[in-house]
Amino acid sequence: MFPSPAIQLALDVTTIDEALRMAAIGINAGVDVLEVGTPLVVHCGVESIGALVKEFPDMPVLVDYKSMDSGGKNVHLTQQYGAHAMTVCAGASDQTILSAVAAGKETGIHVAIDTIGVKNPLSRAIQCAEWGVDSIFLHYGADQRRHDPSKSGVQWLQEVVPNVNVPVGIGTMSAADSVAGAELGATLFAVGHPLISGADPSGELRDFVSRVKAACAERADNI
Repeated sequence: MFPSPAIQLALDVTTIDEALRMAAIGINAGVDVLEVGTPLVVHCGVESIGALVKEFPDMPVLVDYKSMDSGGKNVHLTQQYGAHAMTVCAGASDQTILSAVAAGKETGIHVAIDTIGVKNPLSRAIQCAEWGVDSIFLHYGADQRRHDPSKSGVQWLQEVVPNVNVPVGIGTMSAADSVAGAELGATLFAVGHPLISGADPSGELRDFVSRVKAACAERADNI
């Protein structure tokens, strides 16, 4: 489902109107995937999924449930509302991840694993890749960043990328983080705040897309 590389716009807002407005800005800036962010799902429910799919029928849509249970059920819910991908937490039970993978194979829905809070991202990423997940996002969470802003998802890429056979992405707060991630083999880049909440989200997103895709192209040329 994802192009490679792919810029995923995290619509971590709390109203459908704001999500639609920001999605349009992101598409014009060149993003590749629209993410129904966790705050949007929490505040507006699954109707937010249908609204984005209806407004932007040609765009891949990922739903960031961060599922900790009901992995298979959430895959089917994603399909029901017309989206294309969904997230499961790597810290969920083995059975939750396996049920999501099975449902994903059945429906064609892309199952992305989110490593937020996992103590050993490398070993869990390897295990999930062996089970058949479609991609892995190395996620250094917002609360973790507030505690120690010197780190990001980039810290795990050098170990994880060579050891899994699926695309690896990072949740990121800046173009600098994503460029560093691209240099280490990341091909999926999820970005939302602070870019979408600044004074010039269109300009910020255009700059982000340009810099990150250039870094990915440079790495591809050097392999």
